[in-house]
Amino acid sequence: MIWIHLAVILWLAVCAAQDLLRRQVSNWLTIPPFAAAGVWAVWRGGETLLLYGLVTLVMLVLFWKGGTGGADGKILAVLAVVSPAALILALAANTLIGVVVYLRYGRGVRYPAVPGFAAGALLSIPIQFFSGGL
Repeated sequence: MIWIHLAVILWLAVCAAQDLLRRQVSNWLTIPPFAAAGVWAVWRGGETLLLYGLVTLVMLVLFWKGGTGGADGKILAVLAVVSPAALILALAANTLIGVVVYLRYGRGVRYPAVPGFAAGALLSIPIQFFSGGL
């Protein structure tokens, strides 16, 4: 399972670099993992499917309201399936970055979220490894 986590971290690094450089992440980078995570969630069922569906629904509403980008939701849904711990830490890291950006630049400033997601997901690997989760 560690190889899946490492592959996701590599994928997130590519997505984060694109988000930093272009302020968007291409669909060709996010749709295939999102679809694969959906298939995996359906196959696993139970809590995995519930979490995937919940994250997808919440992020879809936020996207429609203009509060987030489409890639953000797809990336978080993938993290929900691969590692709920990575999802939680990705959200925590991005929230911390958001607070710092808000305090520095004020309300309404947009910033790329994927690098924060990647940082949080990366932090989840040693935590899960040492806790016996990997």
